[in-house]
Amino acid sequence: MTTLLIVIAIIVAIPLIYLATLDGNYKVRRSLAIAASQKNLFDKIRDFSSWSDWSPWLMHEPETALAFSDTPDQEGGWYSWDGKTVGAGRLTHEKFIGEERIEQRIEFQRPFKSVSRVWWEFEPIDEETTRVHWNMAGSMPFLFRFMAKKMPDYISKDYDTGLYMLRGELEAEAEVPRISFEGPAELPDLTALTIHFEGHLETLKKAMMEGFPKLGRYIDENQLTATGYPFTIYHKVDLKRMHFNCDLAIPVAAESGSSDFEIKSYPGGRYYKTTLMGSYEFLELAWYQAYAHLQMQKIKPRHKQPSREVYENDPATVIHSNEIVTSIYIPIK
Repeated sequence: MTTLLIVIAIIVAIPLIYLATLDGNYKVRRSLAIAASQKNLFDKIRDFSSWSDWSPWLMHEPETALAFSDTPDQEGGWYSWDGKTVGAGRLTHEKFIGEERIEQRIEFQRPFKSVSRVWWEFEPIDEETTRVHWNMAGSMPFLFRFMAKKMPDYISKDYDTGLYMLRGELEAEAEVPRISFEGPAELPDLTALTIHFEGHLETLKKAMMEGFPKLGRYIDENQLTATGYPFTIYHKVDLKRMHFNCDLAIPVAAESGSSDFEIKSYPGGRYYKTTLMGSYEFLELAWYQAYAHLQMQKIKPRHKQPSREVYENDPATVIHSNEIVTSIYIPIK
């Protein structure tokens, strides 16, 4: 019995010893130039009542319960949130330093308790443009220290999304990512005319610019029938190397044939649909938010089944890039 207790104690102690060796601290800094005066940008950010218009978290749960202090735009002012998906917490203004800096304290209650520092810096570029810096520093609770190294990556994507959305609130013609989470969708089996690609992101962008027009011309010249929107189906993605194995495709009738391009069949199934309205430059953020939303909703993706990126309109036909519509389909269990 004594031996068994010793073994159990060792098994319990090993992960605790490992956690004790980890640095639980993290720091994040993201920046963006916005066509707004320092004062206008400062006033926008210090007014907590405006945050729901550009929060990268509240878009995951718009019905989140919000509460505000009597003076949410003054030192000591605060706002709190309480949602099933985004958790609960409070953000408080601790100090304003002129119109150059805002210091805040963020207190998380759920999904775990922690306190971190947040601060904003406002750097005038000229009278009409300001570079804003959004910073956060904190530490993970002891049992979550293993997450500390990943926190900057997670927070950076959220901060980037929020800064672009904030810019959209202040610049009438700014490019803005509008991301909506549509829910589960059933996709049918389909046949498509395809070009296979394997390589890095910048090469993929060039391949898309050249490949989709080639597919479209072939369909027109050979009087084939396109049966849906062009899409990319991602078989393997290595985000560390930004390396992609995928097919560029346009759906065609099942009986179609081609001597120049490969005809492939793709099985349908259950997917979760996320829609981006905005430039293709925001697709990386949209994919991140799509997977973050699944995690928040406790929906498990099927990692061995390929995801799809569907281009629902032609960028050449829209007046502004904010009108480009792209749907992301992630296979789910």
